Amino acid sequence: MTSLAHQLKRLALPQNNANLFTRKEVASLLFDPKEAARIDRDTFFALGCTGLEELLGIDLLFEEFQETLFSQASKGLERSVQSKEVNQKLDTSISLFLTRLSPYFLLKPAQKCIEWLIHR
Repeated sequence: MTSLAHQLKRLALPQNNANLFTRKEVASLLFDPKEAARIDRDTFFALGCTGLEELLGIDLLFEEFQETLFSQASKGLERSVQSKEVNQKLDTSISLFLTRLSPYFLLKPAQKCIEWLIHR
């Protein structure tokens, strides 16, 4: 393999990997792994947003996550190509969200939110 070909292979974006689109099983909290593999990103996003809306009826502290973890922009975010700083900020946001979510973990809306985070 030439040096250029080797460099291009290393730079290949993970989201362009064909194996990501043909997985037979996907980790899931709410669905069977085979069923989860057939669900698209938009459906998981809608599920998570529905869960967040339901949680807002219980506790308005979840409102700040509407513009971050549950925003339209989060659907297209690929962590693997983000900078270390962006990933650290995202980790902090996820940690804060999960900490606030912990008292409600057994509620269905909380599990819907977690399902979205699993897939993102």
